Amino acid sequence: MNLRLSGAVLLLVGATLSVPLFASASTITSAAVVALTNADRSANGSDAVAEDTRLDTIAQKKAADMLARGYFSHDTPDGKNPWSWLISENYYYYFAGENLAMGFASAQSLEQAWMHSPTHRSNIVNPIYTRVGIGTASGAYLGKQTTVVVEFFATPPSATALAGTKKSS
Repeated sequence: MNLRLSGAVLLLVGATLSVPLFASASTITSAAVVALTNADRSANGSDAVAEDTRLDTIAQKKAADMLARGYFSHDTPDGKNPWSWLISENYYYYFAGENLAMGFASAQSLEQAWMHSPTHRSNIVNPIYTRVGIGTASGAYLGKQTTVVVEFFATPPSATALAGTKKSS
């Protein structure tokens, strides 16, 4: 798939959605994305996800890799899928999801675009996820300055076990 960066871009399964906005400077922070994610989860009946510093680190590595190697995809040019990033860092999970975006100037515009995309929205509001990690990287992609955002969702084994237990009286 060839991408031409002319606006903000969301990566969908098998397609891209271009939003008429290009930002060379970004004010996106992980704290802002997590807060907006949790606000949207709450508005849609899901519990908040906890920011996981290990997922932040993994997401940061993926974002930096995309800019360094010049790709914008869930899979790396050599075929490494998103879950490989988690496994290579010994991050164990029962469930995981990934959202990618590029070219947004603010966390608000990014979250709004994700919520208007069915696949991204599904990750954000999915009640199965208990953890989230955000990575951002700014630099040149296809000759233009941009910011790449990676959002990993996960449910570690202990979180699933705890969520499935009930207190006995």
